[in-house]
Amino acid sequence: MGHIKAAEAIREEILRDNEANNVEIIDFMDYMFPAISKYIYKGFNFLVSSCSGLYNSLNKAAGNNGTVPLKVAVTRKIDRLISQHEADAIVVAFPVCSQYISAYKRMRRCSIPLYTYVTDITAHEEWIAPGTDKYFVGDTVTKNALISKGVLEEKIIVSGIPVRQCFYTGHTQKKSSQKEILIMGGGLGLIPSSGDFLRSLNDNPDIKVTLIAGKNEKLLTSIREKYDHIEAIGYTDRVDYYMKKADIIVTKAGGITTFEAIASKTPLYVIKPFLEQEFGNAKYIEEHNIGRVLWNKDSDEIEDIVNLIHNDKLLETMKENMSTLIEEFEHSDLYKDTKKEMEKCS
Repeated sequence: MGHIKAAEAIREEILRDNEANNVEIIDFMDYMFPAISKYIYKGFNFLVSSCSGLYNSLNKAAGNNGTVPLKVAVTRKIDRLISQHEADAIVVAFPVCSQYISAYKRMRRCSIPLYTYVTDITAHEEWIAPGTDKYFVGDTVTKNALISKGVLEEKIIVSGIPVRQCFYTGHTQKKSSQKEILIMGGGLGLIPSSGDFLRSLNDNPDIKVTLIAGKNEKLLTSIREKYDHIEAIGYTDRVDYYMKKADIIVTKAGGITTFEAIASKTPLYVIKPFLEQEFGNAKYIEEHNIGRVLWNKDSDEIEDIVNLIHNDKLLETMKENMSTLIEEFEHSDLYKDTKKEMEKCS
């Protein structure tokens, strides 16, 4: 879901620049493999939620391999996709897509521009694909990592990770002195801790807790049945509202979530990152002092969170640091560069 939200943010900005532009968002896996895409996603969900070690190993292997199977039938499907939408350019926010379009360009000797938005701070090898015209990245750390892997500097633009405008605007004014925590687990509805953790928060009268379970109906039902003082929400398009009214966000270190939090100016609290691509995001949060990362499995999560949420001075510093990052993104010409490159090819 994070990659789709990034695509929506890119579309929003291109249309805001010119409403006459035609921007279509395609779930590439669903388009290419409609009969098995749901099983591909289910397999991914299972690996992430239940076998993170295996997922990390497979992720590294995929990056080292750097190739995808491109049979004639697949090539023809991409032909139809480009023809059907009369595409002037392809913008990618998911690494597998970069590999497929790159392979397609080589096979067809096609020059259609390919722009890739890297949605994590970590520059995993799977994002790197021959034939990519521009890489848009979240930070200079990502840029330097790409350069070290052989990508030309002139192909890289530091832009921040794409976030929809609703996260930047209309910040919510708090109506009570009660501290608020938002717990998010990404589109899979993963939560970053155990039942003991939730029970402790549920029993704390000084803190209001909202938990977004995503599409995890089982988790949603369980939270509502067990914890009277935790507001449990399923999949929602109002994440920006819940972020802006919270004092801190307890979450996994996803790239999209991190930059949505920055736009909302809400400090982050990450408990024990466990996915390969999230380690770099967690380090980014620490280095820019926009949140706290709990790396130690033996640490007391509840005490640490309660101390942070009542440290108004530190939270204010984190918000100021987020404002500084937002100013840097605004000066990066994120979408102007995309538009400029697309105009060259049209």
